[in-house]
Amino acid sequence: MKKILVPTDLSPIAEMGVKLAAEIAKRSGAIVSLVNFTRHPFGKSFTATGDINLKIDEEGNLYTLQLLQANKAKLDALTQQYGGPGIQFEYSIVDDELKDGIDSYLQQEKIDLIVMGTSGEESAQEAFTGNHTEQVIGVSTCPVLSVRDGFVIDNFENMVVAVDVIHGNQVSSGLNTLKHLADCFDAHVHLVHVRDRASDSPPVLDEYFKSMAEAAGLKHYFVTVLEGDDPAEAVIGFARDVKAGLIAVIKNSKDGIFRIFSNHFSDRLVKEVGRPVFTYNLQNA
Repeated sequence: MKKILVPTDLSPIAEMGVKLAAEIAKRSGAIVSLVNFTRHPFGKSFTATGDINLKIDEEGNLYTLQLLQANKAKLDALTQQYGGPGIQFEYSIVDDELKDGIDSYLQQEKIDLIVMGTSGEESAQEAFTGNHTEQVIGVSTCPVLSVRDGFVIDNFENMVVAVDVIHGNQVSSGLNTLKHLADCFDAHVHLVHVRDRASDSPPVLDEYFKSMAEAAGLKHYFVTVLEGDDPAEAVIGFARDVKAGLIAVIKNSKDGIFRIFSNHFSDRLVKEVGRPVFTYNLQNA
């Protein structure tokens, strides 16, 4: 894991993403890239370094420049607060809306993980909550880790991964990405599949997920096949039982357990206080 993107609107909610990204960077050596997406007329990227040579001939431009300078100061303060030995930050202000800006930024930069602060409330008005998290998951070519206030780093020693049977080697590919995060915390990974009673038998499923875990190189893993009418509740209940600090969802379609956009599976998981959700949309990979 070499580079982590943290989109931020500089709110206390978004700061949760900075806090968690710094913890991951401390263990992985990754660079944390803080990006504030704000529309402005001064070029695509308003960065922390470089000369700013602007002609301020309109009152609106002057106000915007002052806003950007204030945002730069806040970004710098965040790097000072969460930086430290072995934690490297970079930051910039990008002239774009969140969804389009994320898409373009991922094409330009080699990002391994996006970390976003969220309130977990669909009705909230903050820039980085609810539907905005789903929008980023919808376009992101890398995993998205959404986090709300109250997470406990010590609990990351247990991670629960909701998995489904996916043709080919996609499950292994998704788990390989999660492995880098699990290695940072020397975590035990619980692969959890919620079985439809009409689907394959538990022994067959158990063998399938074990083969995927081995192919991904997971060090400490367990496979659990559950039965339940409500997949989200089954996964949440299991996560409570093992005191998991993080829940992961690996998906490649809108079907089955991974209907993130139709039944808000990830939203329900995020609303569990203190439990970040790692979502990898393999359709975009």
